Amino acid sequence: MRYVRKAAVLAAVSVVCLGGVSAVAAAKGPKKGSPAWCRAHPMSKLAACQGGSGSGGTGGSSRTITVAVSPSPLTETGQSEIYAVVEVETSPSLSGDPVTVSSTQLAAVCGGAVLFGSLQPGANYSPDSVTVVLDADGSATVSLYGIDCAPGTSVISADVGVAPYYTALGTLDAVAPVPTPAGVSGSPNNEVETGNMPASGDSDVYAVFYVETDPVYAEQTAEITSPELFSRCGGAIPPVWVSNDGSFATNTAAATIDDDGNAVFAFTGSSCAAGDSTVIADISAGVHSTYTTIFTILAPAPTI
Repeated sequence: MRYVRKAAVLAAVSVVCLGGVSAVAAAKGPKKGSPAWCRAHPMSKLAACQGGSGSGGTGGSSRTITVAVSPSPLTETGQSEIYAVVEVETSPSLSGDPVTVSSTQLAAVCGGAVLFGSLQPGANYSPDSVTVVLDADGSATVSLYGIDCAPGTSVISADVGVAPYYTALGTLDAVAPVPTPAGVSGSPNNEVETGNMPASGDSDVYAVFYVETDPVYAEQTAEITSPELFSRCGGAIPPVWVSNDGSFATNTAAATIDDDGNAVFAFTGSSCAAGDSTVIADISAGVHSTYTTIFTILAPAPTI
C-alpha cells in the first residue's frame, strides 16, 4: 500500500505541476555565465564568474530580488513529504524576464522526487527546477513538492536568466513528521496573485493547507472544502487540489491522515478573484472534528 500511495501522489503532483499543459518541454539548465551556472562551475575562468554573486545580483542591493518559501518552517507529512510555495519578488522593470527556481540541496536530500511546477502557459519543468516568466509586477510564484526528504534546511535559489542576472537565495526549513496542534491553516496567507500578462499567467494562486488532528485518527480520512475559494478561480486551467490520495478537480478533496495526525493539501487556481475565502476541514472518524480558517487572496501588485 505504501508504494501504491507513493506512486499515486507522484502522478497527482505531476498533473498539478504541469498546470494542464499537454506538452512539456525538456528543462534547460542555467545560462552559461549566470550566477546559477557559475555556482555549478566553481573553477570557471569566465569573467562573469569572478567575484561571486550576492542576493542582489550584479550591482544590486540585498532587496533587489527576494525568494520566500511558505510555510516556514514546514512539518513533513506521511512519507517525509514536502508541500510548499515559492515566491520570487523583484523589480517591475524585469517584467517578462525568465527566472529559474531550483534547489540542488533539496534534490540531494529527497530520495523520492523533487518537483517544481507552474500554471504559466508552456512553462518548462524538471524534477529539480522550473523556469518561469516574471509578471508585470516583477513577481513569480511556483509550487514545490518533495518525497522521502530528510529534515533540515535547504537553499532555494531564484536566478534571472538575462542581464543583470540577479540572484536570490531563500531557505526551506523542513521539520521531521511530528504531532502538531489541531486545526487547519493555509500558506502563504494574504497571498499576492501572480500573472497579469499572457506569458506570466492569469491571476494565479498557489497555496498549501495543513489539516492537523489527533494521531488516533491515523489512516483515516481528512476532507477539505471551500466553495468560496473554488468559485473564485475560473480560468482556462480549472482549480485543483492535490493530496496523498491524488488530484481533485472538485470543490472537496480527501487525504489520508498520517501517523502523527496530519494531512496536507496543495491548491492551484487561475484567473482568481481577490478576497477572503473560508476553508473547512472535516475529519471523517471519531467525533468528526471540523476546523475552519480564512484564506486571503490579494490582487497582483508590486511587492518589493
